[in-house]
Amino acid sequence: MKGTKAAARYAQSLIGLAIERGELDQVKADMELIAKVCAESHELDLLLQSPIIKPDQKLKALRSIFEKAVSKLTLQFIELLTVKGREAVITSVASSFGELYNQHMGVVTAEVTSAVVLSASQVKDIVKSLADLGKSIELIQNVDPHVLGGLKIKVGDQRVDSTLRRKLNELKHETHK
Repeated sequence: MKGTKAAARYAQSLIGLAIERGELDQVKADMELIAKVCAESHELDLLLQSPIIKPDQKLKALRSIFEKAVSKLTLQFIELLTVKGREAVITSVASSFGELYNQHMGVVTAEVTSAVVLSASQVKDIVKSLADLGKSIELIQNVDPHVLGGLKIKVGDQRVDSTLRRKLNELKHETHK
């Protein structure tokens, strides 16, 4: 999980509460919004990380940003984090929440890197070949012309590198032995 142990624990608590209250999908959407806003606003990130700005000022800013945009449960959670002095981990909590949500829903994230954009049929074939890993596959596509051809696939901590670049490097090392 990304972030700190504290962020993971807070995310675990929040997902449990959201499931219990039947608000899981709403809280997931809220966490995505929070992660997006924090990623796009350098000023907000600086505010949350600052030890100089008082927690009540941070809470006021967070309320003004999120009060009308998120559910009551999420807003109460933001307030709790701020009161506990943990507002600096809000972004990490949001990220950890997304990972926990995917685990709960049986969604497996696979990152595929290729030299060119994959066609719809290629994407379909990759998802089909990875289907036994989870209920559904979330495919993240990256294009890197340096791979020359073939694919790099990363699922969790497992990696498969069947790129032309890797094969050429192996041949190069074999000929120099």
